[in-house]
Amino acid sequence: MNLRFAVSFLVLLPASAQQEADNSPAIREASAPAFNFNLIPKPFQRNPQLEMTVYTVMTDFGRTLPVAEPARPVTYVASDHGFMPLGDAVGRQRPPLPAEVDQIMVRALNERGFVAASKGQVPGLVLIYYWGSHYRMDVEMQRMFPEMHQQHLLERATLVGGPEYAREIQRQFEWGYLPGDRSLKKGYLFQQADTDLYFVVISAYDHASVLAQAPKLAWRTTMTVNAIGVAMKESLPPLILTAAEWFGREMDDTVALRRSVRRGTVELGPLRVIEDDEPPPPPEGKGR
Repeated sequence: MNLRFAVSFLVLLPASAQQEADNSPAIREASAPAFNFNLIPKPFQRNPQLEMTVYTVMTDFGRTLPVAEPARPVTYVASDHGFMPLGDAVGRQRPPLPAEVDQIMVRALNERGFVAASKGQVPGLVLIYYWGSHYRMDVEMQRMFPEMHQQHLLERATLVGGPEYAREIQRQFEWGYLPGDRSLKKGYLFQQADTDLYFVVISAYDHASVLAQAPKLAWRTTMTVNAIGVAMKESLPPLILTAAEWFGREMDDTVALRRSVRRGTVELGPLRVIEDDEPPPPPEGKGR
Protein backbone atom coordinates (compact mmCIF):
# COMPACT_ATOMS: atom_id res chain seq x y z
CA MET A 1 0.00 0.00 0.00
CA ASN A 2 1.26 3.48 -0.86
CA LEU A 3 0.88 5.60 2.24
CA ARG A 4 2.02 8.78 0.57
CA PHE A 5 -1.44 9.88 -0.46
CA ALA A 6 -2.14 13.60 -0.64
CA VAL A 7 -2.39 15.02 2.86
CA SER A 8 -3.24 18.69 3.02
CA PHE A 9 -1.41 21.00 5.38
CA LEU A 10 -3.23 22.64 8.26
CA VAL A 11 -6.01 25.00 7.21
CA LEU A 12 -4.56 28.50 7.15
CA LEU A 13 -6.43 31.77 7.17
CA PRO A 14 -6.40 34.38 4.38
CA ALA A 15 -3.82 37.14 4.58
CA SER A 16 -6.26 40.06 4.21
CA ALA A 17 -6.00 42.65 7.00
CA GLN A 18 -7.16 46.12 7.84
CA GLN A 19 -3.80 47.30 9.19
CA GLU A 20 -0.18 46.69 8.49
CA ALA A 21 1.26 44.09 10.84
CA ASP A 22 3.83 46.47 12.32
CA ASN A 23 1.06 48.90 13.36
CA SER A 24 -1.35 46.29 14.66
CA PRO A 25 -2.46 46.74 18.30
CA ALA A 26 -2.16 42.97 18.63
CA ILE A 27 1.57 43.16 17.95
CA ARG A 28 2.18 46.35 19.91
CA GLU A 29 0.36 45.27 23.07
CA ALA A 30 0.85 41.50 23.08
CA SER A 31 4.60 41.76 23.26
CA ALA A 32 4.89 41.78 27.06
CA PRO A 33 7.72 39.51 28.22
CA ALA A 34 6.54 35.92 28.63
CA PHE A 35 9.81 34.01 28.44
CA ASN A 36 12.42 33.59 31.12
CA PHE A 37 15.33 36.01 30.94
CA ASN A 38 18.90 34.74 31.06
CA LEU A 39 22.06 36.82 30.77
CA ILE A 40 23.80 33.98 28.92
CA PRO A 41 22.66 33.72 25.28
CA LYS A 42 20.84 30.45 24.65
CA PRO A 43 23.45 29.13 22.15
CA PHE A 44 25.99 29.14 25.00
CA GLN A 45 23.79 27.70 27.72
CA ARG A 46 24.65 24.16 28.78
CA ASN A 47 21.05 23.27 29.58
CA PRO A 48 18.89 25.64 27.53
CA GLN A 49 15.24 25.99 28.33
CA LEU A 50 12.90 25.27 25.44
CA GLU A 51 9.60 27.09 24.95
CA MET A 52 7.06 24.61 23.55
CA THR A 53 3.38 24.31 22.64
CA VAL A 54 1.24 21.24 22.02
CA TYR A 55 -2.23 21.13 20.50
CA THR A 56 -4.37 18.10 19.56
CA VAL A 57 -7.52 18.20 17.45
CA MET A 58 -9.80 15.20 17.97
CA THR A 59 -12.51 14.50 15.39
CA ASP A 60 -15.94 13.03 16.10
CA PHE A 61 -14.75 9.85 14.42
CA GLY A 62 -11.63 9.78 16.58
CA ARG A 63 -13.75 9.91 19.73
CA THR A 64 -15.30 6.57 18.76
CA LEU A 65 -11.93 4.79 18.67
CA PRO A 66 -10.20 3.10 21.62
CA VAL A 67 -7.89 5.34 23.63
CA ALA A 68 -4.28 4.19 23.41
CA GLU A 69 -2.70 3.17 26.71
CA PRO A 70 0.44 1.12 27.45
CA ALA A 71 -1.80 -1.57 28.95
CA ARG A 72 -4.12 -1.49 25.89
CA PRO A 73 -1.94 -0.50 22.94
CA VAL A 74 -3.22 0.65 19.56
CA THR A 75 -1.33 -0.62 16.53
CA TYR A 76 -0.22 1.59 13.68
CA VAL A 77 1.78 1.80 10.50
CA ALA A 78 3.67 5.07 9.99
CA SER A 79 4.66 7.18 7.01
CA ASP A 80 7.33 9.84 7.45
CA HIS A 81 6.79 12.75 5.04
CA GLY A 82 10.06 14.38 6.04
CA PHE A 83 11.31 17.94 6.36
CA MET A 84 9.10 20.89 5.35
CA PRO A 85 10.59 24.43 5.42
CA LEU A 86 7.94 27.18 5.69
CA GLY A 87 7.92 30.93 6.20
CA ASP A 88 10.87 33.08 5.22
CA ALA A 89 13.56 31.40 3.14
CA VAL A 90 16.62 30.55 5.24
CA GLY A 91 19.66 28.82 3.83
CA ARG A 92 21.98 26.28 5.40
CA GLN A 93 19.36 24.61 7.54
CA ARG A 94 20.51 21.35 9.07
CA PRO A 95 17.44 19.26 9.82
CA PRO A 96 17.84 15.94 11.59
CA LEU A 97 18.12 12.80 9.52
CA PRO A 98 14.79 11.03 8.93
CA ALA A 99 16.12 7.98 10.77
CA GLU A 100 16.79 10.14 13.84
CA VAL A 101 13.25 11.54 13.84
CA ASP A 102 11.79 8.08 13.23
CA GLN A 103 13.66 6.68 16.23
CA ILE A 104 12.40 9.41 18.56
CA MET A 105 8.86 9.19 17.18
CA VAL A 106 8.70 5.41 17.75
CA ARG A 107 9.93 5.89 21.31
CA ALA A 108 7.37 8.63 22.00
CA LEU A 109 4.52 6.62 20.50
CA ASN A 110 5.46 3.54 22.52
CA GLU A 111 5.40 5.55 25.74
CA ARG A 112 1.89 6.75 24.90
CA GLY A 113 0.56 3.29 24.00
CA PHE A 114 0.90 3.22 20.22
CA VAL A 115 2.77 0.15 18.96
CA ALA A 116 3.99 -0.49 15.43
CA ALA A 117 2.06 -3.34 13.81
CA SER A 118 4.08 -6.49 13.33
CA LYS A 119 4.44 -8.17 9.95
CA GLY A 120 1.11 -9.63 8.84
CA GLN A 121 -0.83 -7.75 11.54
CA VAL A 122 -3.59 -5.37 10.44
CA PRO A 123 -2.94 -1.96 12.09
CA GLY A 124 -5.63 0.22 13.53
CA LEU A 125 -4.15 3.54 12.44
CA VAL A 126 -2.04 5.10 9.72
CA LEU A 127 0.20 7.80 11.20
CA ILE A 128 1.48 10.54 8.89
CA TYR A 129 4.06 12.93 10.29
CA TYR A 130 6.39 15.63 9.09
CA TRP A 131 8.50 18.31 10.68
CA GLY A 132 10.06 21.59 9.67
CA SER A 133 10.80 25.21 10.37
CA HIS A 134 8.76 28.39 10.01
CA TYR A 135 10.98 31.47 10.11
CA ARG A 136 9.63 35.00 10.41
CA MET A 137 10.64 37.69 7.93
CA ASP A 138 13.28 40.20 8.94
CA VAL A 139 12.20 43.73 9.81
CA GLU A 140 12.99 45.22 6.41
CA MET A 141 11.05 42.49 4.60
CA GLN A 142 8.13 42.96 6.98
CA ARG A 143 7.95 46.62 6.01
CA MET A 144 8.15 45.83 2.31
CA PHE A 145 5.62 42.98 2.42
CA PRO A 146 3.31 43.57 5.42
CA GLU A 147 0.52 41.30 4.14
CA MET A 148 2.93 38.40 3.64
CA HIS A 149 4.36 39.01 7.11
CA GLN A 150 0.88 38.87 8.60
CA GLN A 151 0.03 35.71 6.64
CA HIS A 152 3.19 34.04 7.95
CA LEU A 153 2.27 35.03 11.51
CA LEU A 154 -1.18 33.50 11.06
CA GLU A 155 0.41 30.31 9.74
CA ARG A 156 2.61 30.09 12.83
CA ALA A 157 -0.44 30.84 15.00
CA THR A 158 -2.18 27.86 13.38
CA LEU A 159 0.81 25.68 14.24
CA VAL A 160 0.79 27.00 17.82
CA GLY A 161 -2.92 26.76 18.58
CA GLY A 162 -4.87 25.56 15.58
CA PRO A 163 -7.26 27.46 13.29
CA GLU A 164 -9.28 28.82 16.23
CA TYR A 165 -6.23 30.55 17.70
CA ALA A 166 -5.27 31.91 14.25
CA ARG A 167 -8.77 33.39 13.96
CA GLU A 168 -8.27 35.03 17.35
CA ILE A 169 -5.07 36.68 16.12
CA GLN A 170 -6.86 37.73 12.91
CA ARG A 171 -9.56 39.32 15.04
CA GLN A 172 -6.89 41.23 16.98
CA PHE A 173 -5.47 42.53 13.70
CA GLU A 174 -8.86 43.85 12.65
CA TRP A 175 -10.39 45.03 15.91
CA GLY A 176 -7.51 45.59 18.29
CA TYR A 177 -6.27 44.03 21.48
CA LEU A 178 -9.02 43.60 24.10
CA PRO A 179 -8.63 43.44 27.91
CA GLY A 180 -9.72 39.79 27.81
CA ASP A 181 -6.68 39.01 25.67
CA ARG A 182 -4.31 39.91 28.48
CA SER A 183 -2.94 36.92 30.35
CA LEU A 184 0.42 35.28 30.90
CA LYS A 185 -0.48 32.30 28.74
CA LYS A 186 -1.88 34.36 25.86
CA GLY A 187 1.22 36.52 25.87
CA TYR A 188 3.32 33.36 25.74
CA LEU A 189 1.32 31.96 22.82
CA PHE A 190 1.57 35.20 20.88
CA GLN A 191 5.33 35.40 21.31
CA GLN A 192 5.56 31.78 20.21
CA ALA A 193 3.63 32.60 17.04
CA ASP A 194 5.61 35.78 16.44
CA THR A 195 9.06 34.17 16.37
CA ASP A 196 11.05 31.52 14.49
CA LEU A 197 9.64 28.05 15.09
CA TYR A 198 10.46 24.41 14.62
CA PHE A 199 7.40 22.21 14.43
CA VAL A 200 6.21 18.63 14.15
CA VAL A 201 2.76 17.56 12.92
CA ILE A 202 1.45 14.01 13.34
CA SER A 203 -1.93 12.95 11.98
CA ALA A 204 -3.75 9.69 12.68
CA TYR A 205 -6.06 8.14 10.08
CA ASP A 206 -8.22 5.04 10.25
CA HIS A 207 -6.32 2.27 8.43
CA ALA A 208 -9.39 0.73 6.79
CA SER A 209 -10.51 4.11 5.43
CA VAL A 210 -7.06 4.71 3.94
CA LEU A 211 -7.25 1.39 2.12
CA ALA A 212 -10.66 2.44 0.79
CA GLN A 213 -9.12 5.69 -0.57
CA ALA A 214 -11.38 7.75 1.73
CA PRO A 215 -9.12 8.57 4.70
CA LYS A 216 -10.86 9.44 7.97
CA LEU A 217 -8.88 11.66 10.30
CA ALA A 218 -9.00 10.52 13.94
CA TRP A 219 -6.74 13.14 15.50
CA ARG A 220 -3.89 15.51 14.72
CA THR A 221 -1.24 16.77 17.14
CA THR A 222 0.80 19.86 16.32
CA MET A 223 3.82 20.75 18.42
CA THR A 224 6.17 23.74 18.22
CA VAL A 225 9.37 24.90 19.86
CA ASN A 226 10.94 28.36 19.79
CA ALA A 227 13.90 28.14 17.39
CA ILE A 228 15.88 31.10 18.72
CA GLY A 229 19.32 29.97 19.88
CA VAL A 230 18.76 26.23 19.47
CA ALA A 231 19.32 23.80 16.60
CA MET A 232 16.58 21.71 15.09
CA LYS A 233 18.50 18.50 15.74
CA GLU A 234 18.73 19.19 19.47
CA SER A 235 15.23 20.60 20.02
CA LEU A 236 12.96 18.26 18.04
CA PRO A 237 13.67 15.11 20.12
CA PRO A 238 12.68 16.71 23.46
CA LEU A 239 9.72 18.38 21.76
CA ILE A 240 8.37 15.06 20.45
CA LEU A 241 9.01 13.19 23.71
CA THR A 242 7.33 15.93 25.75
CA ALA A 243 4.34 16.20 23.41
CA ALA A 244 3.74 12.43 23.40
CA GLU A 245 1.54 12.75 26.49
CA TRP A 246 -1.07 14.47 24.31
CA PHE A 247 -0.96 12.14 21.27
CA GLY A 248 -4.52 10.99 20.60
CA ARG A 249 -5.79 12.84 23.65
CA GLU A 250 -8.62 15.36 23.40
CA MET A 251 -7.62 18.86 24.49
CA ASP A 252 -9.69 21.96 25.22
CA ASP A 253 -6.83 24.35 24.60
CA THR A 254 -3.18 24.60 23.64
CA VAL A 255 -0.70 23.50 26.29
CA ALA A 256 2.11 26.02 26.72
CA LEU A 257 5.19 24.76 28.53
CA ARG A 258 8.89 25.16 29.16
CA ARG A 259 11.44 22.40 29.57
CA SER A 260 15.20 22.37 29.95
CA VAL A 261 17.30 19.96 27.93
CA ARG A 262 20.88 18.82 28.35
CA ARG A 263 22.87 19.54 25.21
CA GLY A 264 24.20 16.50 23.40
CA THR A 265 21.59 14.16 24.91
CA VAL A 266 17.83 13.74 25.09
CA GLU A 267 17.85 14.09 28.86
CA LEU A 268 14.88 16.21 29.86
CA GLY A 269 14.71 18.58 32.78
CA PRO A 270 11.69 19.69 34.81
CA LEU A 271 8.50 20.48 32.91
CA ARG A 272 6.62 23.70 33.62
CA VAL A 273 3.16 24.28 32.19
CA ILE A 274 2.24 27.92 31.59
CA GLU A 275 -1.29 28.64 32.78
CA ASP A 276 -3.43 31.75 32.65
CA ASP A 277 -2.89 34.34 35.38
CA GLU A 278 -4.26 33.28 38.72
CA PRO A 279 -7.13 35.45 40.03
CA PRO A 280 -6.17 37.83 42.86
CA PRO A 281 -6.95 36.66 46.41
CA PRO A 282 -10.18 37.97 47.95
CA PRO A 283 -9.87 40.96 50.32
CA GLU A 284 -9.37 40.15 53.98
CA GLY A 285 -12.60 39.41 55.77
CA LYS A 286 -14.37 38.36 52.56
CA GLY A 287 -14.80 35.05 50.81
CA ARG A 288 -14.45 33.07 54.05
